[in-house]
Amino acid sequence: MSYILSSSKKFKKTKRDSYISTLQSLPDDLLIDILSRVGSISFTDFFNAKLSCRDFFEVSEEKFIMKNISVEKFHAVPWWEVKDEISSFLKTCEESGNPELLYRQGMMEFFSLKKVESGEEYLKRAMEMKHMEASYVYGIILLCKGGEYSNKDQGIKLLNVVKKSRKLGECRERTRAFILSMWVNNPIAKSQELITSCHAETCGGRNNGGGGRRRRGWPWIYERDEDVTDENFCEACIWDDEVSLFCKQLS
Repeated sequence: MSYILSSSKKFKKTKRDSYISTLQSLPDDLLIDILSRVGSISFTDFFNAKLSCRDFFEVSEEKFIMKNISVEKFHAVPWWEVKDEISSFLKTCEESGNPELLYRQGMMEFFSLKKVESGEEYLKRAMEMKHMEASYVYGIILLCKGGEYSNKDQGIKLLNVVKKSRKLGECRERTRAFILSMWVNNPIAKSQELITSCHAETCGGRNNGGGGRRRRGWPWIYERDEDVTDENFCEACIWDDEVSLFCKQLS
């Protein structure tokens, strides 16, 4: 019996040593890629992998990993004091260009801290990294700014990208949840220029006095994209409604 137990222990030790030896034979770039993929799905799994062996631990602070790691586990706007190690970790991720944290910082600075320029820049950086909520909010901001035609044109393009991704309902819900979690000190107002660009003769929008149905609000669920593909309305009227409803929740 003791012989069997001894053999079992030796087998487990040999298997573990073989696992460690295999990891040690991998180049750092591959270890970083593995940890990055794990971390992008689950912070908990990343943390466990990091502690599983020295090789993973030594590359766990690499910028590429911090840029792609999931931070969904951490509250966007914590209402209690955050531990120093967590605060330091999140700061490192932000400085590494983590799109979710850039989006969160942009939302806080633009809508709560009234740091409009820096907040807009954070949202723009996250948008450029294909962050859907950042693309949605930045598109809304551009449409609210009015002025240059490029603002309206780019804003509509960004919102169309979100719609085509079939994540518009999710973006609305997540954005609303974020707004409800913070103090809004910088509500934005809709520019009047968007709706006045409605010239389509077939549009059922208010400018043409059409009898089409106007949306009165969001159901705030992962709603169907049919909500923004009503053929009775032109693109300008559809996104004019979107901007109006977004601004309403800020007041």
